[in-house]
Amino acid sequence: MTVLIGAGVLVCLLSAAGAVRARTVLDRLHFLTPVTSVGTPLIAIGLAVHAGWHLATALLLLCAAVMLPAGPVLASATGRVAHRATR
Repeated sequence: MTVLIGAGVLVCLLSAAGAVRARTVLDRLHFLTPVTSVGTPLIAIGLAVHAGWHLATALLLLCAAVMLPAGPVLASATGRVAHRATR
């Protein structure tokens, strides 16, 4: 459980560090997409295992399930708009 939370936090921290060093908007999006597709679900699953089965656990897992497909889609839409704005 703490391994899952630690791995999710590590993914988020490494992605944030990479986004700070990136120069363009599209490069920053490449670094921030793993936060929604890997980091957040790992943290949510780790918290769910730690807390046991409650209503709050179901809400955690629901948020992770919504974020898993929505994050890359929103990043793609943001990248498309940013690419059109820089042309």
